[in-house]
Amino acid sequence: MKCWCGALALLPWMLVAIDDGQLICWQALLRCHDEPACDLAYGQYLAACEGNLRGTRRQCPSHCINALIRLNHTRNGPDLETCDCAKDRECDGAKRAIEPCLPRRYPSDGGGIGCMEARQRCEEDSDCHTSLTAYLSYCGQLFNGRKCSPKCKATIQQMLFIPNGMLLNRCVCDGVERPFCEVVKENMRKLCNIGDHSVIADQPDAEDMYEDEDYDPRGDREEVRADYSSAQRTSSCVALLIPPLLRIIHW
Repeated sequence: MKCWCGALALLPWMLVAIDDGQLICWQALLRCHDEPACDLAYGQYLAACEGNLRGTRRQCPSHCINALIRLNHTRNGPDLETCDCAKDRECDGAKRAIEPCLPRRYPSDGGGIGCMEARQRCEEDSDCHTSLTAYLSYCGQLFNGRKCSPKCKATIQQMLFIPNGMLLNRCVCDGVERPFCEVVKENMRKLCNIGDHSVIADQPDAEDMYEDEDYDPRGDREEVRADYSSAQRTSSCVALLIPPLLRIIHW
């Protein structure tokens, strides 16, 4: 497979300095290749997100999102997202193509509380914990970016009337589960119209929907099936409200 930055090392005119210390993308790529974990994660990202990078796929399959998260967890991987393309069209095109799959960041309007702490408070509150359990039971298709079912929406509305439940709406995604937390919040904002309690996001015009390639459209039901694959898929997508992903995601 052709690497989207492969041509960068062959372009001497790209040897320019960035005043603010931002890496040029060919430099970031070389650093990634020098780090075994980053090099492996980058190769997996190219394979998982090939359709998006080629422009043949608009939606973001879960394995592409997972590959981006794994790349972001390496030492040099984050630089590939923030690096400067220095007018290289291939690089710019790849960044535009993959941007819809990148987790969004949200404003710090939750009183400074992170979602890990907010989740812990909810689990220690009996009413909030009960609503949280129902949320995990009825919102499987929301985690996959498919739809916000009536039962799921009602569960979220109930949770938002609980003080510690409201914190889960207004908290700031943090920790190792931040990327999936942001994906879940984005799906809630796009799919659940909950009036005055709608989920806060900073990109109201986003149109891209995250999809799970394992979802069977024939089973168009609100409840999540209790088989292993469904439970595993649900577990790996609800990082907003459950323990860190490193313990539940299997690469």
